[in-house]
Amino acid sequence: MSDLNGYMKRVAELTDNALNRLLPSEETYPPSIHRLMRYSTFAGGKRIRPCLTMAAWEACGGTFGDPFPVDAGAAIEMLHTFSLIHDDLPCMDDDDFRRGKPTAHRAFNEALAVLGGDGLCIIAFEVLARLGRADVIAEIARALGTDGMIGGQVVDIESEGKPVDRQVVEYIHEKKTAALLRASVTIGAMLAGAPAQLTARLAAYGSRIGVAFQVVDDILDEEGTTEQLGKDAGSDRERGKATFPAVCGMDESKRYAETLIRTACEEIAFLDAKGTMLRELAEYIRIRIF
Repeated sequence: MSDLNGYMKRVAELTDNALNRLLPSEETYPPSIHRLMRYSTFAGGKRIRPCLTMAAWEACGGTFGDPFPVDAGAAIEMLHTFSLIHDDLPCMDDDDFRRGKPTAHRAFNEALAVLGGDGLCIIAFEVLARLGRADVIAEIARALGTDGMIGGQVVDIESEGKPVDRQVVEYIHEKKTAALLRASVTIGAMLAGAPAQLTARLAAYGSRIGVAFQVVDDILDEEGTTEQLGKDAGSDRERGKATFPAVCGMDESKRYAETLIRTACEEIAFLDAKGTMLRELAEYIRIRIF
C-alpha cells in the first residue's frame, strides 16, 4: 500500500492548500465562526473523498493535480465536515470528541457549531458553482438531500433504541454515508468528461465502497479503542444505534464488508491499470478491520 500512502498524502496536501485558500481566514470578520470552520476542517482525517475524486478523474483521462478535481475535492471535504459538525450536535449524536479533539460545539458553542456547519455547506456550493458545471452541483445536491445524507440521518435518529431489520440498516448506510462517497467518485468522472456508461460503473463502485466504509466503521466501534477511533468506543451500542453488527452479528458484518469491496473492484476491473488507485482505495477501506 506504499504507493497509495504516497498518493493519499499528495492529495491531502493539495486539498489542504485549496481549503486554506478557499475558506475565510480566522481574522475575517466575524472571526469566531471562521475559527470554528477552520478548527473542524483542519482537525485531521485522511481526505478519502478528495482522493476518490482525483482517482476517478485520473481513471477517466484527467491529469493529477488539475485545479478542477482539487477544488471539487475541497468542496466535498467542506460538505463532509459540515455533516460531521451537525452529526455531533447534542440534538443528534451528542458526541464530545471527533478525531481525538473536542467536537465543534464543545470547543466553541452549540449555536456557533450549527452556523459553522451551515457556512461550510454554503461556501462549498459557491466553490462548486465556480466550476461552471450545473450537473456536478446537482449530483452533489442529490447526495446531500432527503434521498441522500439527510434522509439517512433522519432514519438513523428515528431508529435509535428500536428493533430494526437489515433493510433499514442498509438504507441508513447507503444514504447517510455511501451517497457522498459515491458522489465523490462520480463527479471525478463527470469533470473528466467520461461517457455515461463509464460514469455509471464508477458510481456503482462508489456505492459499494461507501456502504463498506460504514460497515467497517460499525465494526470498529465494537472492536476498536477510543484512542484508535478518536471518539468513545462502543458509543453506537450504548445509544442503541442501527448497525450491522447489532443486526447481523460481527462475522456476517465482516463477510459483507469483504463482499462489497470485492464486487466494487470487479465493477471497475475493465479499467485495468487506470483503476489501480481506485482498487487500492477500496482495499484501504477493507484492511482497517482485517
